[in-house]
Amino acid sequence: MSTPAPPSPGRPARTTAFLRAAALSFAAGVLMGAVYWALGVHSPAPPLLGLTGLFGIVVGERAASALRHVRGTDAMTTNTCDDDEHMR
Repeated sequence: MSTPAPPSPGRPARTTAFLRAAALSFAAGVLMGAVYWALGVHSPAPPLLGLTGLFGIVVGERAASALRHVRGTDAMTTNTCDDDEHMR
């Protein structure tokens, strides 16, 4: 496994990691779109429905995180990336 390239001088490492993850996610989506097209199948859900479901997942995650924080059980998180600051 190769070592990651150092972040550019004007950009913090956390931002670089986030942009790399976003680009990888986008590339994976484009690849799957090409596979669906090549196989002649339609996507399992209309785009608006899929985005609505993803929005619900994000809202549910935020609500659970807020509830844990209010209850004082924030130490039991399962998120190891610590990238929540990018979502706020």
